[in-house]
Amino acid sequence: MADKDHEVLQLFTSRVHPLSVKLSEMLNEHYSHQSERRGCGYTQATRVLAEYVNTTRDVADYQDLKLFETWEAKNLRQLKDQSSSYQLEVDDWHNLDQNLQVQQFLAHAPDSDYKQQLQAEYQRQKALRGLSQHAQLEESKLICDLIEDVILPKTRDGTGVVELKNRSEKPKVGSCPMAENFFLKIAHRRVLRQGEINIFIDEQGEPLLMEKMNMGDNHSCISLRPVIMNGVRLPAGSLFSVDYDITQIAQKIPNQEYSGYIIPHNAIDGFWFLRLTTLAVSPVHRKRAFSTHFEQQVANGLFSPGTTELQQLMDVALAQLE
Repeated sequence: MADKDHEVLQLFTSRVHPLSVKLSEMLNEHYSHQSERRGCGYTQATRVLAEYVNTTRDVADYQDLKLFETWEAKNLRQLKDQSSSYQLEVDDWHNLDQNLQVQQFLAHAPDSDYKQQLQAEYQRQKALRGLSQHAQLEESKLICDLIEDVILPKTRDGTGVVELKNRSEKPKVGSCPMAENFFLKIAHRRVLRQGEINIFIDEQGEPLLMEKMNMGDNHSCISLRPVIMNGVRLPAGSLFSVDYDITQIAQKIPNQEYSGYIIPHNAIDGFWFLRLTTLAVSPVHRKRAFSTHFEQQVANGLFSPGTTELQQLMDVALAQLE
């Protein structure tokens, strides 16, 4: 581990388990990820994490461990398969550190190879939980939380965060580095004449996501508040795509100001997480977090990428409800 490694990599290596080579190269901003198409390594890393977010957490699937370098699925599979021999019920390898039976077993069972293996996995997951609290950088906290929730999935009841349905297949909406272009304009109330915005609301009628239409890619959405999908908490400023026929939505209400509608988020089939936008990070830290991606936005003349606040988009959304 080098001092120049991204803070996320240092935290995982020293406290949990090293991340995969691919994620490490991205977070360390290898030049191959700093392209016009990819934006920067940090952005690309959130695209990789999106592949996991859009997958249902499965008790029989160990693919999530591919986020890490040589975190062996074999050990977890053996612990799960042999648990009944030790009068344990380990139906799911996720959230082992919160399994009360496991805690009791580790506290009172005599030493054995099984106990040692279980202790190692228990400690690793325990170290992962809340890892973001040890991060100093805002952008590091976001990545730590995403990875934590893939291995230690959360619930709506446990977080108080609105849960989005996940689409079964990815819609044909891209996640290019310029996707923020029109959302930045909307934040400053510069909506194109032909443009429309749809506001997805929660069960209390509060704005949750904003969708843009007839401005670049249609059905591109940005979250205005944190949400949860497949057990993973996603911060405000996350980019999503959807695909639906507006004429088939019965519960829609016209906006007060701009063309478009207010739509309950559960009125459509679901959402697909694409990546984090630069708006997910505070303006003061965006250049540091998104490096060449942010520089592209400035060079291409995007509207105030270094000062625009996500709250400005929320204000536009709220104005459509009044």
